[in-house]
This record gives sequence, structure tokens and C-alpha cells, in this order.
Amino acid sequence: MQNMVKVLEKAEIPTQELASILKQGALMRLPYLEGRVLQAQERIRRFEEHYKTTLENLKTRGLPENADYAMHEDFIEWEYCHDVLHETEMTVHSIKALLEKLEGAGDLH
Repeated sequence: MQNMVKVLEKAEIPTQELASILKQGALMRLPYLEGRVLQAQERIRRFEEHYKTTLENLKTRGLPENADYAMHEDFIEWEYCHDVLHETEMTVHSIKALLEKLEGAGDLH
């Protein structure tokens, strides 16, 4: 008999079936997440090009005294894009590691 995994205390799913579900879901979600990484990288690149600095430098020095409303808004969005990039890159890395582990576990259908 196959090993069973209890999922959210609601259902028991055979281990191999759960691995297959995870693999298929990861493969479907990965392109979206990789696109999100690219979008965040591009937005960050545009901010760096526009302000001729990095977010880290701006955080260290602080906003200039003459920073207008638009720069304050850009700073907030820039921080958000940085957070999205960091979080999404970590998720992509974890999903790829999961896929490698699932592939190493044998042929799953």
C-alpha cells in the first residue's frame, strides 16, 4: 500500500499523487513568477536610470531636500518593486529546488 499524506487535515492523498500534483502545479506557476521577476527588474532598472542611483544608495543618503511629490511616490513604488523582486526570486528558487527534488524522486505521473 502507498504512503498517504494528510493534507490540511481534510484529505489523505497518496504520496506519489501529491508529488505529481505539486510538480504539475509548480510547472504551471513558474512562468508567471519568472515573468513577475522580469517585470520587477525592469521597473527597478528604470528607476535607477531615471534617478541615476540605486535604491540602497537612496536609502542610505535619504531623499534629497528638494524631492518633489513624484519622487516620494516613486520611492515608495521602488521599494515595493524591490520587495516583490526579492520575494518572488526566493519563491522561484524554492520551486526550482522542489522540482529538482521531485525529479530526483523518480518518474512521477
